[in-house]
Amino acid sequence: MTTPEDAANDHVRRPAPDRHGPRRARGAQARESPAGPPPGDEPTISEAVSNAVKTGYDVIAENIKHGREAAERFRKGEYNIREVPGDLEEMGLQLLRLARELSATTFDVCERLLKELRRTSAGGDRAQELDPFRPSISKAPATARPAAPSSQMKLTIRFTGGRNASARTEFLSRPASHTAPDKISATPLSQRAGGEPISGVTFEVDMAVEGLVAIVAISRRHRPGVYSGLVFAEGQDVPLGVLAIEVFA
Repeated sequence: MTTPEDAANDHVRRPAPDRHGPRRARGAQARESPAGPPPGDEPTISEAVSNAVKTGYDVIAENIKHGREAAERFRKGEYNIREVPGDLEEMGLQLLRLARELSATTFDVCERLLKELRRTSAGGDRAQELDPFRPSISKAPATARPAAPSSQMKLTIRFTGGRNASARTEFLSRPASHTAPDKISATPLSQRAGGEPISGVTFEVDMAVEGLVAIVAISRRHRPGVYSGLVFAEGQDVPLGVLAIEVFA
């Protein structure tokens, strides 16, 4: 006969259970995804995409493995038709897990993009807050030609006489008053080292060319080198500039 005291002693000697909590809760804890990175170490966009691709490959590879095992068992006659619902359920759960991972990755990528845009906008606003006395340097295209100031006019030099030469002057100052092209003259163009100067320079206007056109006649007697002379407007003592050319051999 068992007394109440013996029953109490039996209860004390009963071994403790080897699990804590219901099995369903423990299984849910095992299936939980690992904790994400700390806020200060957020994954980059490339890391998020690579994790999603790796997860997709893992799920697909696992499904292919199960399919091959089922096909092998079916070929050997070991596959029971009653196992089909369980296998289909397992494959469906894996696909749902993959869809959940891809959805989370999509939101992570969108969040990273929005943060990058916000940082870029903040950087642009900070650039606008720089001191106004710091000029920004913008490099002009190599093919762009400098524009003539309002106080200058474009000069085009044309050569006659069959000699190869190039212009060294592109702009002249504008006359103080309205002056016709035939009222503009140039002193003989001479070399620094001496030699026969180039005289008879005339000026004209061509509607197809902007500014003033200078006609310079070069003969075979003129030696190769740089020639220069002053350009004057009638009634004006201050020269409009220097007309310089270079004659080649």
